[in-house]
Amino acid sequence: MSDTHLIPFLRSGDQLDALLLAREGTLRDTPYPLLLLALARREKSGVLTLTRNQLSKEVVFEAGAPVECHSNIATESLGRFLVAIGKLSEDDYRSAITTSAAKSVPLEEVLTGRQLITASDLYRVLQQNLGRKLLEPFSWKSGTWHLSFDVPAIESSLRVKVPQLVLTGMMKVEPQEGVDAAVGAFARNEIGPSVEPYCNIDEIRLTPEQQHVLEAAQAGMTIERLRSTITIATDDLNRIVYALLLMGVLTTDPAMRRREPVAVRTIPDIPLEPAIYLPSAAPLAHTSSISREDVMAAYLSYRRKDAFELLAIAETAGPVEFTRAWVDFADRFLPTRFDKRAADGLHDKAQEMFLAGSRAYAELADPMRREELVAKRTKKRELAAEPSAATESTAIRAKRKAVIDPEELWRQGQGLVEAGKLREALSYFEMAAECDAQNGTYAAEVAFCRFQLLASPAALALKSLKNAMRIDPRAALSYLYAGKVLLAMGSRLEAESYIRRAASMMPRDKRVVEALKAF
Repeated sequence: MSDTHLIPFLRSGDQLDALLLAREGTLRDTPYPLLLLALARREKSGVLTLTRNQLSKEVVFEAGAPVECHSNIATESLGRFLVAIGKLSEDDYRSAITTSAAKSVPLEEVLTGRQLITASDLYRVLQQNLGRKLLEPFSWKSGTWHLSFDVPAIESSLRVKVPQLVLTGMMKVEPQEGVDAAVGAFARNEIGPSVEPYCNIDEIRLTPEQQHVLEAAQAGMTIERLRSTITIATDDLNRIVYALLLMGVLTTDPAMRRREPVAVRTIPDIPLEPAIYLPSAAPLAHTSSISREDVMAAYLSYRRKDAFELLAIAETAGPVEFTRAWVDFADRFLPTRFDKRAADGLHDKAQEMFLAGSRAYAELADPMRREELVAKRTKKRELAAEPSAATESTAIRAKRKAVIDPEELWRQGQGLVEAGKLREALSYFEMAAECDAQNGTYAAEVAFCRFQLLASPAALALKSLKNAMRIDPRAALSYLYAGKVLLAMGSRLEAESYIRRAASMMPRDKRVVEALKAF
């Protein structure tokens, strides 16, 4: 019996290909991770549009890898993300965003130009922010999707590996109840490594626990036996197995099972979120005359530049200037000048810059292509000089994508709680959690609010709160509310440990101070 009969969400390779032909559907019938795998498997470029209630996301793929993600969730913007992780002050953010809008300059260039962040740090933050935006739809179990292969000009230099994204999403964001139900459907079936995984296994780096599960499955055993063999929490084991089955790394079909071991790189046991953005090796010296920060800055912006801008020459320049500019550019970014083990993949980024410079020189050296580029630049300047057109475009975009701010929804929910309006507060908390499923605080507010309204029994509320802790171990409210639920269940010792954990994280919070009086 094939996997697809056991788990409705699993698909064969041919079925994944069929999704690319269908072009649209519902997330209930075709979950987000399957769409990721389908595009990555065939290395397709396209735009995947996801909608759920008021929320919308547009994921841009290049050769099967997500490179951009646009959404109408306010907290997913770069500036708000930088403030949230403590890389930028609120005042600096407001000043930079104002300058960015007034001068029509990307926020990243304003930030690096003012030395508010280095190019290297900016690259890492951009990767983290992109990864976080891409993880969110793993929690979407309803909504619609639409796929277009009409790809706009891509300005992003970022790239996320789909196999690692899917693994991280299944481990971090995928709702536990869905995972448990799916894995429970084939608990007595034997699993083993597949001969035809749907992704490049070399792009997966497993934690020691995940590697342990894969190694145990090499011999072929049932999930029930796996649970008794490996000392891993059941919830985590189910997530690992489900993720590996979904990616086709493991299979329950004996005819599709491989006999030789699967070699997969391991990483240290680190928090789940950084699993997409792997820690780099220590910086090594290289012989290039251009600094590491200059390479990173150039790499982040090169796709936004045309041939004239990239080689830093005027439209009136001639063949001699083109050659001189190209020789200088090539000398700066010559890949052999950079150590392949340098931090942040500096060698590979220099190589991309070198190739981009070569393409720019070829374009300028061809009279016909150069004339076309000059005409395009002239048209762009003319359009920029028409404020009415720019204003209309902005208005259309705003109407199409109304921005939703989960932080503001959460604050309003807190105000309603203080006013004793729990039912109204729950609606706001649920909307905030829907916008940001990776925020443990929002999830904790939903779980505790439902418990107080008797909409969720204590055991279910406690499970939801522990899930909020797994999503975000820094969400202090999840520990406080878990302690209160345990008190209601009569488990005083366990309740005290949770509440004291919350007290260590927010010692001055009046709710924590009040809760400690019970001990």
